[in-house]
Amino acid sequence: MVATKRSSWTEFWFRAFMFAGMFVYLGFVLSLLWMDAILPFRAVEEVPAIITLWRDPFARAELWHAFKLSVVTATITTFFAVLIGAPTAYALSRYPVRFAIIVDTIVDLLIIIPPLVVGLTLVAIFGQTGIGRWLNETIGVLYTPQGIVVAQFAVASALGIRVFKAAFDQVNPRFEQVARSLGASPIYAFFRVTLPLAKNGLLAGAILAWARAMGEFAPVLIVAGTDVGKVLPVLAFLNMSGGNIELSFAVTTFMVIVSAAALLTFKRLGGQVYIW
Repeated sequence: MVATKRSSWTEFWFRAFMFAGMFVYLGFVLSLLWMDAILPFRAVEEVPAIITLWRDPFARAELWHAFKLSVVTATITTFFAVLIGAPTAYALSRYPVRFAIIVDTIVDLLIIIPPLVVGLTLVAIFGQTGIGRWLNETIGVLYTPQGIVVAQFAVASALGIRVFKAAFDQVNPRFEQVARSLGASPIYAFFRVTLPLAKNGLLAGAILAWARAMGEFAPVLIVAGTDVGKVLPVLAFLNMSGGNIELSFAVTTFMVIVSAAALLTFKRLGGQVYIW
């Protein structure tokens, strides 16, 4: 009886401790989200930031340009992330690779490496190496719109590949084997069996990669510069540095909304699966 009572009290305090940690963290995140939500309506020089922004046609035009540039470049980046990432993820999921843990680690490295380091490395590649200089002179990378896509791809692709691999891992290989035993080619089995079964996970990965590309800042700033590379995060940074707080507030709130919408869509499409 005493042991049972002691066990129940231990269970109670254990749960209380765990829930306390959860509530503290949720409170921290919600306080950040609340501040982001009210930023455009906070007074800057006695006028709400959203009103000041609305009265400034130049600021509105700058915001619209940054929005279009961000959407277009992030969409192109996502296309290449899917085009290259889906085969990469399928190979990692289906085929035994020697030293698989090393290959897997290399794929994940760009998720961990600081974005600033990624940007500096890209500048070194396209400015200091023979192949990089040739590519820069041929297609234009440094301080061009193409450079925005390259910088976004370097960071967003790794995250997309990780989600794509999780989607392929959830598809039972026996389905493909049955299709092959009935005479289907590997290409037919991949496009008619595996892709339809993994489509939600692939869409979730594409959306997550798109959102990651939309929010990329440091590599874009370094590779494309402050003029050509004026996507939404860069615009927010430049205006905050220049004292135009109103536009920075608007961009900050908009980026939070985009991120939240992308994350909700990701979870609805299959983001509940384990990525690692």
